[in-house]
Amino acid sequence: MAEENTALVAKQQKQEIANAIGNGTIADSILNSFNKLAHQGQLVFPKGYSVGNQLKLMYTSLSQNGSLAKATSVSIGEALTEAVVQGLEIDKRQCYFIVYDKKMTMFRSYHGDVAVAKRTGLVKDVRARVIYEGDEYEIDTDELGEEIIVNHRTRLENHDKAIIGAYAWAVCLDGSKRFCIMTKNEIDKSWSKSKDPNRTSQKDFPQEMAKRSVIRRLVKTIFNTSSTELSEEQQAIISSYNRTTEDEYDNSKGDSPKNNGKTTVKNIVIDDDSGEIIENKPQEEPQEEVIDVDVETPAEEKAD
Repeated sequence: MAEENTALVAKQQKQEIANAIGNGTIADSILNSFNKLAHQGQLVFPKGYSVGNQLKLMYTSLSQNGSLAKATSVSIGEALTEAVVQGLEIDKRQCYFIVYDKKMTMFRSYHGDVAVAKRTGLVKDVRARVIYEGDEYEIDTDELGEEIIVNHRTRLENHDKAIIGAYAWAVCLDGSKRFCIMTKNEIDKSWSKSKDPNRTSQKDFPQEMAKRSVIRRLVKTIFNTSSTELSEEQQAIISSYNRTTEDEYDNSKGDSPKNNGKTTVKNIVIDDDSGEIIENKPQEEPQEEVIDVDVETPAEEKAD
Protein backbone atom coordinates (compact mmCIF):
# COMPACT_ATOMS: atom_id res chain seq x y z
CA MET A 1 0.00 0.00 0.00
CA ALA A 2 2.80 2.39 0.90
CA GLU A 3 4.63 1.66 -2.36
CA GLU A 4 1.47 2.33 -4.37
CA ASN A 5 0.94 5.64 -2.58
CA THR A 6 4.57 6.62 -3.17
CA ALA A 7 4.24 5.89 -6.87
CA LEU A 8 1.03 7.91 -7.00
CA VAL A 9 2.75 10.91 -5.47
CA ALA A 10 5.72 10.67 -7.80
CA LYS A 11 3.72 10.32 -11.00
CA GLN A 12 0.44 12.18 -10.55
CA GLN A 13 1.11 14.93 -8.02
CA LYS A 14 4.65 16.15 -8.67
CA GLN A 15 3.61 18.39 -11.53
CA GLU A 16 0.49 19.55 -9.71
CA ILE A 17 2.54 20.61 -6.71
CA ALA A 18 5.20 22.27 -8.86
CA ASN A 19 2.55 24.27 -10.71
CA ALA A 20 0.76 25.26 -7.51
CA ILE A 21 3.86 26.32 -5.56
CA GLY A 22 6.13 27.65 -8.28
CA ASN A 23 9.06 27.10 -5.92
CA GLY A 24 11.11 24.01 -6.68
CA THR A 25 12.81 23.82 -3.28
CA ILE A 26 9.57 23.94 -1.30
CA ALA A 27 7.83 21.65 -3.81
CA ASP A 28 10.59 19.08 -3.26
CA SER A 29 10.15 19.45 0.50
CA ILE A 30 6.42 18.79 0.16
CA LEU A 31 7.07 15.73 -2.00
CA ASN A 32 9.58 14.44 0.57
CA SER A 33 6.95 14.88 3.28
CA PHE A 34 4.39 13.09 1.11
CA ASN A 35 6.81 10.22 0.51
CA LYS A 36 7.55 9.88 4.22
CA LEU A 37 3.85 9.74 5.07
CA ALA A 38 3.24 7.30 2.22
CA HIS A 39 5.81 4.89 3.66
CA GLN A 40 4.05 5.23 7.03
CA GLY A 41 0.71 4.47 5.37
CA GLN A 42 -0.61 7.93 6.31
CA LEU A 43 -0.80 9.67 2.94
CA VAL A 44 -4.55 9.78 2.39
CA PHE A 45 -6.33 12.95 1.32
CA PRO A 46 -9.98 13.71 2.13
CA LYS A 47 -12.38 12.87 -0.67
CA GLY A 48 -13.24 15.81 -2.90
CA TYR A 49 -10.36 17.91 -1.56
CA SER A 50 -8.30 19.86 -4.12
CA VAL A 51 -4.71 19.49 -2.93
CA GLY A 52 -3.21 21.61 -5.68
CA ASN A 53 -5.69 24.46 -5.29
CA GLN A 54 -5.29 24.67 -1.51
CA LEU A 55 -1.49 24.49 -1.73
CA LYS A 56 -1.57 27.39 -4.18
CA LEU A 57 -3.79 29.47 -1.90
CA MET A 58 -1.62 28.69 1.14
CA TYR A 59 1.60 29.48 -0.70
CA THR A 60 0.16 32.75 -2.00
CA SER A 61 -0.88 33.74 1.51
CA LEU A 62 2.60 33.00 2.86
CA SER A 63 4.18 34.97 0.02
CA GLN A 64 2.03 37.99 0.73
CA ASN A 65 2.74 38.13 4.47
CA GLY A 66 6.49 37.58 4.17
CA SER A 67 6.60 34.28 6.06
CA LEU A 68 8.49 32.39 3.34
CA ALA A 69 11.70 34.34 3.93
CA LYS A 70 11.64 33.63 7.67
CA ALA A 71 11.32 29.83 7.67
CA THR A 72 13.28 26.88 6.32
CA SER A 73 11.95 25.24 3.18
CA VAL A 74 11.72 21.90 5.01
CA SER A 75 9.47 23.31 7.74
CA ILE A 76 7.34 25.12 5.16
CA GLY A 77 6.87 21.89 3.23
CA GLU A 78 5.97 19.96 6.39
CA ALA A 79 3.47 22.60 7.56
CA LEU A 80 1.75 22.73 4.17
CA THR A 81 1.67 18.92 4.04
CA GLU A 82 -0.06 18.64 7.43
CA ALA A 83 -2.65 21.22 6.35
CA VAL A 84 -3.64 19.33 3.21
CA VAL A 85 -3.59 15.89 4.88
CA GLN A 86 -6.18 17.26 7.33
CA GLY A 87 -8.14 18.74 4.42
CA LEU A 88 -7.96 22.29 5.77
CA GLU A 89 -9.04 25.22 3.62
CA ILE A 90 -7.15 28.45 4.22
CA ASP A 91 -9.70 30.51 2.29
CA LYS A 92 -12.26 29.50 4.93
CA ARG A 93 -9.90 30.57 7.74
CA GLN A 94 -9.50 27.01 8.93
CA CYS A 95 -5.72 27.30 9.33
CA TYR A 96 -2.86 29.76 9.50
CA PHE A 97 0.92 29.58 9.75
CA ILE A 98 3.37 31.04 12.27
CA VAL A 99 7.18 30.95 12.22
CA TYR A 100 9.18 30.32 15.42
CA ASP A 101 12.98 30.13 15.22
CA LYS A 102 12.87 29.57 11.45
CA LYS A 103 10.41 26.69 11.81
CA MET A 104 6.97 27.16 10.30
CA THR A 105 4.09 25.69 12.29
CA MET A 106 0.55 25.14 11.03
CA PHE A 107 -2.18 26.24 13.44
CA ARG A 108 -5.88 25.49 13.16
CA SER A 109 -8.57 28.01 13.99
CA TYR A 110 -11.58 26.67 15.87
CA HIS A 111 -13.29 26.50 12.48
CA GLY A 112 -10.47 24.15 11.45
CA ASP A 113 -10.89 21.92 14.49
CA VAL A 114 -14.60 21.59 13.76
CA ALA A 115 -13.94 20.89 10.07
CA VAL A 116 -11.43 18.15 10.87
CA ALA A 117 -13.75 16.55 13.44
CA LYS A 118 -16.63 16.46 10.95
CA ARG A 119 -14.36 15.24 8.15
CA THR A 120 -13.47 12.12 10.11
CA GLY A 121 -17.15 11.20 10.24
CA LEU A 122 -16.98 10.52 13.99
CA VAL A 123 -19.34 13.41 14.77
CA LYS A 124 -22.06 15.32 12.97
CA ASP A 125 -21.18 18.73 14.38
CA VAL A 126 -19.22 20.53 17.10
CA ARG A 127 -20.22 23.85 18.68
CA ALA A 128 -18.95 26.03 21.52
CA ARG A 129 -20.08 28.97 23.68
CA VAL A 130 -18.33 31.34 26.03
CA ILE A 131 -19.63 32.00 29.55
CA TYR A 132 -19.35 35.61 30.69
CA GLU A 133 -19.49 37.17 34.12
CA GLY A 134 -23.16 37.81 34.92
CA ASP A 135 -24.46 34.94 32.78
CA GLU A 136 -26.84 32.44 34.33
CA TYR A 137 -26.01 28.82 33.66
CA GLU A 138 -26.67 25.38 35.05
CA ILE A 139 -24.41 22.34 35.04
CA ASP A 140 -25.87 18.88 35.58
CA THR A 141 -24.88 15.28 34.88
CA ASP A 142 -26.51 12.85 32.51
CA GLU A 143 -27.30 9.19 33.14
CA LEU A 144 -23.68 8.26 32.43
CA GLY A 145 -22.30 10.76 34.90
CA GLU A 146 -21.09 13.21 32.25
CA GLU A 147 -21.21 16.88 33.11
CA ILE A 148 -23.52 18.75 30.74
CA ILE A 149 -24.86 22.25 30.29
CA VAL A 150 -28.63 22.16 30.61
CA ASN A 151 -29.31 25.86 30.05
CA HIS A 152 -27.43 29.10 29.52
CA ARG A 153 -28.88 32.58 29.61
CA THR A 154 -26.76 35.57 28.69
CA ARG A 155 -27.23 39.28 27.96
CA LEU A 156 -25.56 41.32 25.24
CA GLU A 157 -23.93 43.63 27.78
CA ASN A 158 -22.30 40.62 29.45
CA HIS A 159 -20.17 40.09 26.36
CA ASP A 160 -18.08 43.09 27.41
CA LYS A 161 -17.44 41.53 30.82
CA ALA A 162 -14.82 39.01 31.89
CA ILE A 163 -14.86 35.49 30.48
CA ILE A 164 -15.35 32.95 33.30
CA GLY A 165 -15.45 29.76 31.22
CA ALA A 166 -16.46 28.05 28.01
CA TYR A 167 -18.06 24.81 26.90
CA ALA A 168 -18.27 22.75 23.74
CA TRP A 169 -20.52 19.94 22.66
CA ALA A 170 -20.36 17.43 19.84
CA VAL A 171 -23.39 15.87 18.20
CA CYS A 172 -22.59 12.19 17.74
CA LEU A 173 -23.77 9.97 14.90
CA ASP A 174 -26.50 8.47 17.07
CA GLY A 175 -27.80 11.93 18.03
CA SER A 176 -26.33 11.91 21.54
CA LYS A 177 -24.11 14.75 22.74
CA ARG A 178 -20.72 14.87 24.37
CA PHE A 179 -19.76 17.94 26.37
CA CYS A 180 -16.54 19.50 27.58
CA ILE A 181 -16.61 22.35 30.11
CA MET A 182 -13.59 24.48 31.06
CA THR A 183 -13.17 27.21 33.64
CA LYS A 184 -11.23 30.35 32.71
CA ASN A 185 -8.42 29.11 34.94
CA GLU A 186 -8.18 25.91 32.89
CA ILE A 187 -8.24 27.93 29.67
CA ASP A 188 -5.47 30.19 30.96
CA LYS A 189 -3.32 27.16 31.81
CA SER A 190 -3.74 25.91 28.27
CA TRP A 191 -2.87 29.34 26.85
CA SER A 192 0.21 29.56 29.05
CA LYS A 193 1.74 26.67 27.10
CA SER A 194 1.42 28.47 23.77
CA LYS A 195 4.65 28.89 21.83
CA ASP A 196 3.63 32.49 21.11
CA PRO A 197 5.45 34.44 23.87
CA ASN A 198 3.13 37.43 23.47
CA ARG A 199 -0.08 35.38 23.17
CA THR A 200 -1.30 37.97 20.68
CA SER A 201 -4.32 35.98 19.47
CA GLN A 202 -5.51 35.33 23.02
CA LYS A 203 -5.30 39.04 23.83
CA ASP A 204 -6.94 40.26 20.62
CA PHE A 205 -9.61 37.54 20.25
CA PRO A 206 -10.19 36.01 23.71
CA GLN A 207 -13.71 34.77 22.92
CA GLU A 208 -12.63 32.92 19.78
CA MET A 209 -9.52 31.51 21.42
CA ALA A 210 -11.52 30.32 24.45
CA LYS A 211 -13.87 28.45 22.10
CA ARG A 212 -10.85 27.06 20.27
CA SER A 213 -9.40 25.70 23.52
CA VAL A 214 -12.55 23.93 24.66
CA ILE A 215 -13.36 22.57 21.18
CA ARG A 216 -9.83 21.25 20.86
CA ARG A 217 -9.97 19.46 24.17
CA LEU A 218 -13.29 17.84 23.26
CA VAL A 219 -12.18 16.83 19.76
CA LYS A 220 -8.89 15.36 21.02
CA THR A 221 -10.77 13.25 23.53
CA ILE A 222 -13.24 11.97 20.92
CA PHE A 223 -10.40 11.11 18.55
CA ASN A 224 -8.18 9.42 21.11
CA THR A 225 -10.89 7.42 22.92
CA SER A 226 -12.85 6.30 19.88
CA SER A 227 -13.78 2.62 19.94
CA THR A 228 -14.79 2.69 16.28
CA GLU A 229 -12.67 0.76 13.80
CA LEU A 230 -11.04 3.58 11.86
CA SER A 231 -10.42 3.68 8.12
CA GLU A 232 -7.02 4.61 6.64
CA GLU A 233 -8.32 8.10 5.92
CA GLN A 234 -9.58 8.59 9.47
CA GLN A 235 -6.31 7.32 10.92
CA ALA A 236 -4.29 9.64 8.68
CA ILE A 237 -6.35 12.70 9.64
CA ILE A 238 -6.22 11.93 13.37
CA SER A 239 -2.47 11.24 13.29
CA SER A 240 -1.83 14.55 11.56
CA TYR A 241 -4.22 16.34 13.93
CA ASN A 242 -2.36 15.00 16.96
CA ARG A 243 1.07 15.85 15.52
CA THR A 244 0.17 19.44 14.73
CA THR A 245 -1.69 19.98 18.00
CA GLU A 246 1.42 18.92 19.92
CA ASP A 247 3.53 21.32 17.82
CA GLU A 248 1.50 24.29 19.03
CA TYR A 249 2.38 23.83 22.70
CA ASP A 250 5.51 24.11 24.79
CA ASN A 251 4.83 21.60 27.56
CA SER A 252 7.94 22.69 29.45
CA LYS A 253 6.01 25.81 30.52
CA GLY A 254 4.01 25.91 33.71
CA ASP A 255 2.90 23.01 35.85
CA SER A 256 2.82 19.43 34.72
CA PRO A 257 -0.56 18.74 33.08
CA LYS A 258 -0.74 15.39 34.86
CA ASN A 259 -0.88 17.20 38.18
CA ASN A 260 -2.99 20.21 37.42
CA GLY A 261 -4.43 20.31 33.91
CA LYS A 262 -7.37 17.94 34.14
CA THR A 263 -10.87 18.03 32.82
CA THR A 264 -13.82 15.65 32.58
CA VAL A 265 -15.30 14.52 29.29
CA LYS A 266 -17.72 11.59 29.16
CA ASN A 267 -16.63 10.17 32.51
CA ILE A 268 -12.93 10.26 31.62
CA VAL A 269 -10.28 12.46 33.25
CA ILE A 270 -7.62 13.47 30.71
CA ASP A 271 -4.46 15.52 30.54
CA ASP A 272 -4.92 19.23 29.80
CA ASP A 273 -3.06 19.18 26.48
CA SER A 274 -1.92 15.64 25.67
CA GLY A 275 -5.35 14.00 25.77
CA GLU A 276 -3.92 11.08 27.75
CA ILE A 277 -6.42 9.26 29.96
CA ILE A 278 -5.49 9.57 33.64
CA GLU A 279 -8.50 8.29 35.54
CA ASN A 280 -11.79 6.70 34.68
CA LYS A 281 -13.93 8.70 37.08
CA PRO A 282 -15.32 12.24 36.92
CA GLN A 283 -13.96 15.20 38.83
CA GLU A 284 -16.00 17.03 41.39
CA GLU A 285 -18.63 19.20 39.81
CA PRO A 286 -17.96 22.94 39.67
CA GLN A 287 -19.72 24.74 42.48
CA GLU A 288 -22.51 27.15 42.01
CA GLU A 289 -22.07 27.84 38.32
CA VAL A 290 -25.14 28.28 36.08
CA ILE A 291 -26.24 29.32 31.84
CA ASP A 292 -29.36 30.16 29.37
CA VAL A 293 -29.26 30.00 25.62
CA ASP A 294 -30.63 27.13 23.62
CA VAL A 295 -27.74 24.73 23.12
CA GLU A 296 -29.70 22.69 20.60
CA THR A 297 -29.60 25.11 17.69
CA PRO A 298 -27.27 28.03 18.46
CA ALA A 299 -26.49 30.65 15.85
CA GLU A 300 -23.11 30.11 14.22
CA GLU A 301 -20.42 32.41 15.57
CA LYS A 302 -17.71 33.70 13.26
CA ALA A 303 -14.10 34.65 13.99
CA ASP A 304 -12.95 38.06 12.85
